[in-house]
Amino acid sequence: MKPLRDLPLRVKFFIGIGLIVVFFWMLFNLLIYLNLKDNIIEQTYQKTDILYAHIQATVNYVRKKLRPRLFHALPRDTFIKEAMSVSILNKGIMSEFKKSFPDFQYRRVAINPFNPENSPTDFEQSLIRKFRNGRFKEYRGVIKRGGLRFYVHARPVVIEKECLSCHGRPEDAPAEIRKTYGTAGGFNRRLGEIIGVESITIPLSDTFSQIQGLVFSIFIVGIFGMIFLFLSLNYYINILAVKPIKEMSKYFKSVVEEKEQLKAPLVVKTKDEIGELAQSFKQMMEYLREYQEQLKASEQKYRRIFEGSKDTILIADCSGLIQDINPSGLEMLRCNDKGKILSSVTLYDLFLSHDEYVRFTKRMQTIGYVKEYETKLKMINGEVIDVLITANYRTDEEGKICGYEAIIKDITSWKRFQEQLKEADRLASIGEMAAGLAHEINNPLSIIMGYTGMLLKEFKENNPKRDDLEIIYKNTEACKKIVEDLLKFSRKTETRPRRTNINSIIDEVVDFLSYRLEEKEVHINKELDTGMPDIMVDAEKIKQVFVNMLVNAWQAVDEGGSIWIRTYMNADQTRAIIEIEDNGCGIRPEHKSRVFEPFFTTKEPGEGTGLGLSVSYGIVKEHGGEIFLNSTPGEGTVFVIELPAVREET
Repeated sequence: MKPLRDLPLRVKFFIGIGLIVVFFWMLFNLLIYLNLKDNIIEQTYQKTDILYAHIQATVNYVRKKLRPRLFHALPRDTFIKEAMSVSILNKGIMSEFKKSFPDFQYRRVAINPFNPENSPTDFEQSLIRKFRNGRFKEYRGVIKRGGLRFYVHARPVVIEKECLSCHGRPEDAPAEIRKTYGTAGGFNRRLGEIIGVESITIPLSDTFSQIQGLVFSIFIVGIFGMIFLFLSLNYYINILAVKPIKEMSKYFKSVVEEKEQLKAPLVVKTKDEIGELAQSFKQMMEYLREYQEQLKASEQKYRRIFEGSKDTILIADCSGLIQDINPSGLEMLRCNDKGKILSSVTLYDLFLSHDEYVRFTKRMQTIGYVKEYETKLKMINGEVIDVLITANYRTDEEGKICGYEAIIKDITSWKRFQEQLKEADRLASIGEMAAGLAHEINNPLSIIMGYTGMLLKEFKENNPKRDDLEIIYKNTEACKKIVEDLLKFSRKTETRPRRTNINSIIDEVVDFLSYRLEEKEVHINKELDTGMPDIMVDAEKIKQVFVNMLVNAWQAVDEGGSIWIRTYMNADQTRAIIEIEDNGCGIRPEHKSRVFEPFFTTKEPGEGTGLGLSVSYGIVKEHGGEIFLNSTPGEGTVFVIELPAVREET
């Protein structure tokens, strides 16, 4: 049916009208055929009826006039079958009649006749049974025999009083009959008994064929007439309506395909209904042109806002499937292919927590919007960021909800800055406290160490008290080391930056710690950018940072573990990036916010003071840098250090 739908309207119109006309023309010809057929049958019936009337008149004449006189004139028991037998007489008359009308067939048959030649066929026996059953008094109809059709008009043969003289008891019948036919059949008939049938059969096959040929000729002539009429109408309609409509259609198509502008003129010369339609279209095109200009201006304005916004703007359908997103949104999602996002990523996919998404949608359903909803989203690359979402429902013209409009602000950097401020405040407070404690403790520790040293000089090596004094001295020395670390953490010593190659510092630190690393069979993988420029840093302080970081990594990995050290520049070549990664035990999430606090450590007593990362944090901050960490328990930890690549020498 699709090819039919794609046809031009004119073709579909003529196909429809043609099918209807052909159907009714066929029906009309069928009615003509049936009418002619009925007329032929009726005329045939009238002819057979006339013939029957002639036969009946002959029978009546023989019975009432000829036979009685012959019985009186001829000796008793004399029977002349050619003059006195109704059957033979009728057959003789019809034999002569057939010479003029050879197609006519006359039969008069009976059950158990005098002459076996007059026995009925199966069809005639069925007629006799129907006559006897009283189903009809005569039969008229068309039968098919040997592939040909015949009209049959049949009547029953009934025994009347005059018939009993020959067909009654055999002993009462003329001797000539008994001598000619014997007594086996034709006798003992009863008055009123139906013993046979007489019929006239006329062939109709040729007549019907002629009728069919005539009707078919009429049908073919009509079909050709309709084809000529349709062609004429098609030409007329094409000139009158189709051509102007096609011109309008071509114009509209060129406008849609932007080959023509809406302001291009539509030329139609006629002033009839087609012309009025064209004029209406011209007015409509004017309205469309004005509306298009307004729409373009509005679209450009809102598109500039949409594309230029530094916050993510996205549009989603009712199921949360993203339909459109601005460039800032693509940047936030860490995706360069907009097609990868559209119609494949949903808001649900972005939410880090299922419960958060449920709370978000419930609030939307309750009040119809959310304002500055703080949550965490998962980017395409798996990165997790903190965001504020402001969203509302979109509704269609009927007021039904058809989607979301959302503005998403990335607050990850802001939250990190807030956390750094809190961390700086906390470390400042701890530093002030540590400075006070160190000052108060340092002098007594120096006195203890001094007097213990003096006592050690007085006691000889084999003196048992000397061992106790050495323990006191060693532990006091350890306490003094902690106090010195506290002083380093709390007091900013002067930083002396020089142009230094970061890769060289890393090589020196790795060589310095090589014994420890080899002892534990830890593999060091250096991925250093050979094109790293020299940067302004205090080499000794930065060396201390790397030592602290590598010692922490060495302590975190198992025997045979791996440590990776990477250096590279950021995209705009303004900051040097140093990454120190290990495949150790990792840091638990609840400990991440405390790793830079003084004295915080998860190590066994005696393995660390908890000041190494705090001191490293302060040194990096002194250099105007940043330090971050990313850790997954059971997989490892990555510390990222960022240092300014351009800094004036002081």
